[in-house]
Amino acid sequence: MCGIVGLHLKNPALQPELGRLFVPMIEAMTSRGPDSAGLALYDDTGMHVVKDVGLPRDICAAHDIASRSGYQAVGHTRMATESAITPEHAHPFTPAPGLALVHNGSFSNHASVRRNLAFDGITCTTDNDSEVAARFIGREIARGADLEDAMRMVLKEFDGFFTLLVTTATQFAVLRDSFACKPAVIAETTDYVAMASEYHALAELPGITDARIVEPEPERVYAWSR
Repeated sequence: MCGIVGLHLKNPALQPELGRLFVPMIEAMTSRGPDSAGLALYDDTGMHVVKDVGLPRDICAAHDIASRSGYQAVGHTRMATESAITPEHAHPFTPAPGLALVHNGSFSNHASVRRNLAFDGITCTTDNDSEVAARFIGREIARGADLEDAMRMVLKEFDGFFTLLVTTATQFAVLRDSFACKPAVIAETTDYVAMASEYHALAELPGITDARIVEPEPERVYAWSR
């Protein structure tokens, strides 16, 4: 069990508030992942990644995330089930400039996909199954796929139960597997798109009571572009 959160700002006026809005979201996922936490923030200078072992509250405070500005953020709280508790194993995984992936679930065939990636000269640096998915998507994008098509390829190549949130410098996309047993909720207003594993992580966002709330359908890519 892990927690995922993401915030994609449509309204440029909210960009100075990105960190302040995002910190309560990731802290709300502490119960889903107390082992480690991480996040990627996007601003006009690029993607900035912070991840470490420990509680999201402490990690956000140590890096003064609440004061950060930008237009997009993605975060993860991890409950380790299949690999070590280290900063390297924490999410997000960022296999290419601007590309970040967070994952709740498990891939049963990640070892075979890892071997196939190795044939293409793509090496994973951890034994985390989520890194395999991140590098797979990175490879598909490098081959010319857009993010939505690369995520659809995950459905064809990976077995398991998962919710994925993947971001690039211009895109924000969510995907669940065919059983959709890993929780996810999306809220959209004219000002932002927000995603979380549980609704209470969205409860402090401005205008949330007027937001369009959806539970993502299985095997459907939900994507927004900047």
